[in-house]
Amino acid sequence: MRRLTWRRAIALVGALGLLGSGLVWWVYRPWALYWGATQAEIAAVMPGDTIISDPNFNATRAVTIEATPEQIWPWLVQMGYRRAGFYSYDRLDNDGITSAVRLLPEFQQLAVGDSIPLTSHDYVTVTAMEPGVSMLWEYVGDEPATVFTWAWMLDPVDDRHTRLVTRLRYRARGIRARLMLDLVEIVMMRKCLLGIQERAQRGVDAERGASGDG
Repeated sequence: MRRLTWRRAIALVGALGLLGSGLVWWVYRPWALYWGATQAEIAAVMPGDTIISDPNFNATRAVTIEATPEQIWPWLVQMGYRRAGFYSYDRLDNDGITSAVRLLPEFQQLAVGDSIPLTSHDYVTVTAMEPGVSMLWEYVGDEPATVFTWAWMLDPVDDRHTRLVTRLRYRARGIRARLMLDLVEIVMMRKCLLGIQERAQRGVDAERGASGDG
């Protein structure tokens, strides 16, 4: 009886493991990869798509913001470690420094070729930019090859709403990096997008209040 019980326990653990793996792969991962994005946005061509031909992580996320592209753009260009932050979980990605809740003029002059710090020792380079429309960041690691591209695009819906779409294409090396991307990265990215949404909309509300336009 004891041997049978242990066999059943092992079988149960195995079944639960398979079920958990299936839920992660077929339910959680698709949600994480395409959070907020429409099928059209997932299929759309974005800056940087041809740079990494064989990414093992390719995620497109999006959020609707009640603001124009011109009102959202300044929040994007000032992002960065010890700049405006990433509007996410600051203890994890900005040394605990609170992400900016206002526009910072000193970080508004961003151009192609500029570097944006991700951490104290990692930087991305702005390799393409169309102000008010799109921006592409590239990260090159120790080896002479691009490790990831991170694209941002603003797509106006009407005169008061814009879709902010971001795409991260990554050539991850190692199991740990893959697990972090597949399981954890969406937590930070979702918070970032919602942080941009909140700040841009708050700015628009302040502008309307100042002008008396309800």
